[in-house]
Amino acid sequence: MLGNFVQAVVLYYVWKSIFASHTMIHGFTWQLMKQYVFVSFLCSNVFSMGFEMQTAQRIIQGDLILDLLKPVSYRGMLFFRMLGSAGMEFAVTAFLVGSVYLAVNGTAYLRLANSLLFFLSLFFGMSIKFCIQYLFSLLCFYTDNAYGVTKAREVLTNFLSGAFLPLAMFPGIFGKLVKCLPFQGILDTPCSIFLGMLTPREMLQRIAVQCLWVLLLCAAGGFFGKKAFRVISMYGG
Repeated sequence: MLGNFVQAVVLYYVWKSIFASHTMIHGFTWQLMKQYVFVSFLCSNVFSMGFEMQTAQRIIQGDLILDLLKPVSYRGMLFFRMLGSAGMEFAVTAFLVGSVYLAVNGTAYLRLANSLLFFLSLFFGMSIKFCIQYLFSLLCFYTDNAYGVTKAREVLTNFLSGAFLPLAMFPGIFGKLVKCLPFQGILDTPCSIFLGMLTPREMLQRIAVQCLWVLLLCAAGGFFGKKAFRVISMYGG
């Protein structure tokens, strides 16, 4: 979390230097970008700690068989196991970011309706992120080294969700393609809702798209999960 906070501070000053010679970039003013940096940091820190490494370790040690034998859903167990750490991450980050956000931007830009829809969208974004992490964790059933899997997922998720660069700034057909992927629902949608960049109808449409991606990714996780469980090999138990 501290490393992510340092990254957010660096991005803040990078954008500050860029907007020193520009009044607007792809619809973003400096005032809007300041808010985007803080809100995107908050969104990216929900479920920031992946579980691919833990999955690989439990496979190698033979402990995963105990999870699969329990009369509960393995994916559901992972979700609620991660929900505890995600709740702590969110509480600490919300306090930290909220304090800095209010100090820099004040309360003039806060809207109650947008804030409520933001938290709803953030929950669905967290669910999308979990589903993507779960799909990547299934790759650990095919490889003993999960470090590359984890880093690939982190880079892919952060870049395509808008954590480094707002998706509105992605050029041409690449920008249109990225907006058709589920990563948009992780960060870009909650941020756009909070910043008031969408109309009420667009907000509801974006949230509906998030729900659709959650259902599709859950179905994909169930399908590929069954295949992954069949190839598991236990070394420790």
